[in-house]
Amino acid sequence: MRWLRDNWIDALIFAVFAVTVVGIVLFLTGVNPFKSQAPSGVTAPAGVETPAVGEPPAQADEGTAAEEPVTVVPLLPSPPAAEEPAPPAPQPEAGTQEPEPAPMSPSEAPAPRPAPAPAVPAGPESGTYRVSVGAFGNPLNALALAQRLQEQGYPVRLEPVGRVTRVVVGPYGRRSAAQAAAAKLSHLEPQVYRGDSPEPGQGYLQVGAFRQLASAEATVAALREQGIGPVVLHYRDPWIKVWVGPVESGETAALKQKLKDAGFEVVEVR
Repeated sequence: MRWLRDNWIDALIFAVFAVTVVGIVLFLTGVNPFKSQAPSGVTAPAGVETPAVGEPPAQADEGTAAEEPVTVVPLLPSPPAAEEPAPPAPQPEAGTQEPEPAPMSPSEAPAPRPAPAPAVPAGPESGTYRVSVGAFGNPLNALALAQRLQEQGYPVRLEPVGRVTRVVVGPYGRRSAAQAAAAKLSHLEPQVYRGDSPEPGQGYLQVGAFRQLASAEATVAALREQGIGPVVLHYRDPWIKVWVGPVESGETAALKQKLKDAGFEVVEVR
């Protein structure tokens, strides 16, 4: 005891250290020396385990075995789904065209405008009237139109007017007859003239007179190939006359010689 009195401080430190070590060991092993023990002769019910120190006791429904504890983790609210942007409107590809609008129905389509009535010169009902339906620099075009109209039953003439050939329907002895013919040929934009075909007011050189249309066409083509012109036609049934001109008086001799050298028979027309 004397030693204890002399070294009580060391003994106290040792005791504290020993208690600390024992506590740490008990904590790590999960042994609780202060828990009350069941009285002798009484055993713990089967299937019930004693929870370790520091663990929450497991709860079991009556009549059922104890289950392992389940940790409930609260679910975080999911973020709201981002709205998808609306797809852009399709753009037409480069080089493509927009669809054309649907055609209007016949009831919606505007009515065609009627062709204006040809002007009729003032004058008495009786007289000489003719209807002009076109003038052409190429005499072959005038000849083709005259042939087509003649096949339709119209009386046709060809009149040289300067450097062009005019196609004329007629003549008619009454103004109403000329007006009726002009109305039927409104698609050709006709003009009604009073009086007979005028005589040529300028000089021309005639290189042929033919009854056959093909012969007149061949002569016109030969003149155009040799660069001679302008060429006009004068037609009174049954003769188709091929003329070159108009010719100035100072150029008549040179042009006449050129035509003769090309093999044409030349007649001066004034």
